[in-house]
Amino acid sequence: MKKFLALRKQPEETLDKLSQKAGLPPGTIVYVGKNYTEDVTISLVYYNSDTVELKEIRDIAECADFLKRDGITWINVVGIHNTKVIEAIGKQFCLHPLVMEDIPNTQQRPKFEEFDDYIFFTLKNLEYNNELKEVAYEQISIVLSKNYVISFQEKESKLFKTIRERIVSGISRARTKGADFLVYLLIDSTVDSYYDVTENIEDNIEAVEDDVLTVVTKNSLIEIQKVKRDLVLLLKSVFPLREAINKLQRSENKLISDPTHIFFNSIYDHAVHVIESVESQRDILSGLMDIYLTNISNRMNSVMKVLTVIATIFMPVSFFAAVYGMNFKNIPELEWEHGYIYFWAVCLFSIALMLLFFRKKKWL
Repeated sequence: MKKFLALRKQPEETLDKLSQKAGLPPGTIVYVGKNYTEDVTISLVYYNSDTVELKEIRDIAECADFLKRDGITWINVVGIHNTKVIEAIGKQFCLHPLVMEDIPNTQQRPKFEEFDDYIFFTLKNLEYNNELKEVAYEQISIVLSKNYVISFQEKESKLFKTIRERIVSGISRARTKGADFLVYLLIDSTVDSYYDVTENIEDNIEAVEDDVLTVVTKNSLIEIQKVKRDLVLLLKSVFPLREAINKLQRSENKLISDPTHIFFNSIYDHAVHVIESVESQRDILSGLMDIYLTNISNRMNSVMKVLTVIATIFMPVSFFAAVYGMNFKNIPELEWEHGYIYFWAVCLFSIALMLLFFRKKKWL
């Protein structure tokens, strides 16, 4: 879908850190996240078992006519940095001020909340950047009511593109089901993207493992820390999501039909599977860190061992040189004709004797 709404974000309403919200009244709509300059876009998909309509929304009031029809209205908002748009949508659909506060907060943890006539659900969409080799996250918020669904995306992505295409083509079961099934599709599509992230992280761990087990370099430690940071981000997204999905599947809200509960059980299983994968990867990474530190320690021990052997070998030589380097007049050997040769012979003999001793003790 192309861009639909040309509304610029308000710079004075943007905060970089969540701590900057301290002291603001509850329900204050403030965008917390990266600075985006793209226009906010709103797309509408209306459908039932017989028909489907797509519309570019320029004024949120245009949605009112579709809500009166017998069917499902899906409103997708791309861009949450413009708090004026969030506020207009909240007023149009009578959303709670705390919900409107959570939507533009990109650091909001996944959660599930029930209200009188709608359900609010928020989670993270994770994408793996192959160029930077790191995980990027996007805030996703969903509002479910009787005959409409509002989804909020932080930025333009292909996350819901397949769902929209299947609805338009008529091959999706959503055409014959309620709004709760559409919410299932949106959440399921988001959770499925976690598998791509875990697979890429697993590939990175295997590459780091090969480096650590062969040649230990400073870059190995950097790669371990990068993968560790990605795993922490993934866990922060999936752990609260499992809790939110658990509340969703156990909810007795009439907006969620009994057949759809089964599908939400499937999403819960996926979330648990992702958590298990991440925890196993974290254990492997911890083991690689131990191996890295052990290899560094062994390398240092090897260096110290060589230096100690060299110092020990030359210890008697240093002793002989020190003795015959003393400034005493009456040293008998100083008058020997071949004293210099004898000195080197004794030194070389002592070195050979110590090498044989070290080899016998298997220190070399």
